[in-house]
Amino acid sequence: MSTYFEWEDEIRFQVRENKTALVCGVLAVGVAVFIMIMRFLHPSAKGGGTLLYLPILCMLLGGVACFMMYYNRKLTVEQMDICYVNWMGKAKQFTLDEIGYCKIGTAGDMNQVVLYDLLGKKLCKLEIGMRGLAELYQYLIDNGIRIERAKSKTHQLSGFVSLIDVIGKETAVCEEEICKCSESFYEDIAQVFRDWEKRNKHFGAVWEIGFAEYTADDLERKCPLHMYPSSVEEPLEHIPDSYECVLEAYLKTEDGYVVNKRGETVSIMLPYLSQTKSYQIGEKTRIRKTDEEWMKEWLRWHLCMFDKELPKHKYHTEYLNLGHKLRPSAGIAAKPLSLEKNQA
Repeated sequence: MSTYFEWEDEIRFQVRENKTALVCGVLAVGVAVFIMIMRFLHPSAKGGGTLLYLPILCMLLGGVACFMMYYNRKLTVEQMDICYVNWMGKAKQFTLDEIGYCKIGTAGDMNQVVLYDLLGKKLCKLEIGMRGLAELYQYLIDNGIRIERAKSKTHQLSGFVSLIDVIGKETAVCEEEICKCSESFYEDIAQVFRDWEKRNKHFGAVWEIGFAEYTADDLERKCPLHMYPSSVEEPLEHIPDSYECVLEAYLKTEDGYVVNKRGETVSIMLPYLSQTKSYQIGEKTRIRKTDEEWMKEWLRWHLCMFDKELPKHKYHTEYLNLGHKLRPSAGIAAKPLSLEKNQA
């Protein structure tokens, strides 16, 4: 079930409890009912009374509370208007302008996400595991709301925090900036691959790298990475609404592309640019660029993993035709990929 609703020109979505609350409610009520049925079917001469019925009552009440939390608790965003409903069904209305900042993690619970007003008073409290929370975070970021994270050395936050770190470092670019930004990043990232090749000359392999441009529908097809088709028309005169630009790298030798025993190419895929719905009031779409320093750090770590993994497995080479073109730049007036430069 989708956690948000799409309108062409409106910002509207919901943050809701995940199914864990529903499952807990079903289990609590189910166990309590089972114990009561077994009690009536097999009455005991001894025991029972308050010591038996009080825990059962607590389980029933806890199960009902879980049901109420799942069906009642939500935060609905409609443009600038926000409505928070707690687990008991009590609603609280406020607007985007009233939000001062958002804090992820508190001293008592590192999984809490709390919205505060301009005076530092709590507006509402959510949990990291709720559905649609990443969309709320994007909404806050796009509208310039400050995000704070509690620091803790003894508690690891969930994978959601890794996601919001990446989102928080994204930058918005316009169509005219894409070509220049991608060319510059290509030079930096190519050096990372060349360093790996020099460090691992014994493999006798090089990386073929470049930017691939897609529409969102292209990436929804179920096929190997190298076979993805590109619906982006050439020459590119404007950026499509569902534009996706990916930096791709394929390991190859003189005999062809390196393929594992499952027939999968040894490759790397790094999302670089994406034109998506904007959550900023008054803006329809936004071209988002992933933080380049984060990408380079992740790539260095991933390539180090190849140093260890490649000798442990069997590979062979195949001559393959990519289903799309790779280029040393992206966007309008992108240039054809120069393999000589790439393999230098």
